[in-house]
Amino acid sequence: MRRRDFILGSAGALAPLLVRAQRPCPPPESAVVGGGSTSTACRPAAGGNYVTDFPLVENPLSEGGRWICGKAVGLDWNNPQTAFGRAFASVRSGASGSRYDDSIAHLNRSLAVFQPNQFAQGTVYRAAGYSPAGSKHEVELLLRFEITAHNARGYEVLWGHDGDFAVVRWNGPLGDYTTLGFEGPGPGAPVDGDVLRAEISGGVIKVYKNDWMVGASSPNTTWAEGQPGVGFWPVDASTPANYGWKHFEAGNL
Repeated sequence: MRRRDFILGSAGALAPLLVRAQRPCPPPESAVVGGGSTSTACRPAAGGNYVTDFPLVENPLSEGGRWICGKAVGLDWNNPQTAFGRAFASVRSGASGSRYDDSIAHLNRSLAVFQPNQFAQGTVYRAAGYSPAGSKHEVELLLRFEITAHNARGYEVLWGHDGDFAVVRWNGPLGDYTTLGFEGPGPGAPVDGDVLRAEISGGVIKVYKNDWMVGASSPNTTWAEGQPGVGFWPVDASTPANYGWKHFEAGNL
């Protein structure tokens, strides 16, 4: 979903925000798509991590019912799909008549009910040389999200192929959103393999690129709970499969 007229602050004035991320301790066992689990040495609060490299070919994204999708459940939005070891939009946004019908999905509560303080993290897939002229194309990380029929609410961190960046609150109905203030240089233009991480604690969202903090949102406590997820917003001449996520992790802080 394109956030109009959002302008980042100057990197020079906000350089002190560039600090190492404090990563949460993963749970004793993390679910891995395709079966099995990975073990870790420390024990955090209940809830657990979810890790996937999108190994299946699916439209909509499901991974055995682990995802709630924007078209399948929300009706007014679109579904992400997976192929070639990555997740991306199933269609260009705008085909329904609204340019705000992003392809979105969040983890199912039947898998795990995530705590309010949570993270979502994605590794970028970007096709070589991909830069659609005159078009916008965004990947998104979702936090405290909930999709029900004709309602999608929560928080979104978006990253455009051209370096566009914003933190946004979804208010529920199609096209109803609020851009939140953000201090920091932002992550710049993405390249294939970049890792973007969004963490929400209390009412503040912090964003990290490749383990470096690149900014934080102004406090907002409208949504106190919900699930982590992913989203995509390709429009105009963009190619959905050329920009997406090839790895995703989510968990509690």
